[in-house]
Amino acid sequence: MHSISIRERAIKGRVFGVIFSGWLACACPVMAGQYQLLADQANAVVIAANVQNAEQVCNLDISVQGRPAIGREVQAPYFEARIDITPQDTELVTVTWRGKFKRVNGVAVNACPTQGQAQFQVVSDNAQLRAVWAGMFSQMVPAKAECVRTALQSDRVRYDWFDLSDKQASPEDWKIQRALTQCDAFLARKKAWGEQTARSFACVLPGGLKTQCEGYFSAIENGKAQPISREAAIQQQLEDKAWDTGVRETAAAKAGRQKKEQALKARLAAEEAASIKAQEEARIREEQEAQEAKVVQARERKEKAEADHVRRLKELDRLEQERLEKRSWALKQLEKLRRDPKVDAKAEEGKSGKAGAPATDAAEIKPEAKPEAK
Repeated sequence: MHSISIRERAIKGRVFGVIFSGWLACACPVMAGQYQLLADQANAVVIAANVQNAEQVCNLDISVQGRPAIGREVQAPYFEARIDITPQDTELVTVTWRGKFKRVNGVAVNACPTQGQAQFQVVSDNAQLRAVWAGMFSQMVPAKAECVRTALQSDRVRYDWFDLSDKQASPEDWKIQRALTQCDAFLARKKAWGEQTARSFACVLPGGLKTQCEGYFSAIENGKAQPISREAAIQQQLEDKAWDTGVRETAAAKAGRQKKEQALKARLAAEEAASIKAQEEARIREEQEAQEAKVVQARERKEKAEADHVRRLKELDRLEQERLEKRSWALKQLEKLRRDPKVDAKAEEGKSGKAGAPATDAAEIKPEAKPEAK
């Protein structure tokens, strides 16, 4: 019986959703809304205490229809509590809360000075809500639709289960409204990469290096600008915190450039090593050639000295021969006599007469003349 009622409500809701999606396309402010619950499944919902005094932490006693009450501590500034509800055989779940004092380990926690109530419709599916949200996102530029999705996911808003046509107030209302308005501001802010695609574009780095760059977001952390993700930058925008943008070389381009630089360095190093090796080999070759030249020169000098010595000896022999040939005949004879005293003097005399020996020499060897008779 209950399941039939849920299905009928879902059909009527789809018709209303089509009309309401057109209303959302007009970018009208989000005023209210509430989660729908999927039957027989755990559904996370958020409730918030309306605390007007200066409490920073207080306690709530939360009652979910058909379940025992549970206690939750909530904190400023939003005083929110997230609970899970699993509806069974019901079309509507009512949740109530009120402040309740408690003491934990001797520490007192004040009761939140408030009370409230919320009702959640139970459905068999969320096709209608998905259609509504899809229609709203389709009316946005892609960048804004992506930003809004990111902002809602960052705030843990389960938008595909959130019924914007529900007249109840919800803790998620201001988060949805904030996502819409802050994403407009986020997109309107000028980025360092201008109108180019942030993912990759041609650029020139300081020093004139042409490469591929990408845009990035940054925020001040520990007094220094640090790169952050786009999602983190959106969160900074949602919380009204400072963020900035910059341009840097893409990792792929940097890796490719460094690879080329390393290859160039390796080639230059190899060329330098080859040049040094060639110079060393040339030096060794020159030293070897110089050493060989010294050996050749030494050998040539030795051969020349030996040749000069032989020539001098020959010259001395020649001079000695000439001297011997120029000696006087008498000395030759004397030497012959010295060599052989028995030589026939007459034979020698005949030879000497023919040779025309000087008179003085003949007189010397002529027999003593006999005295003339008176």
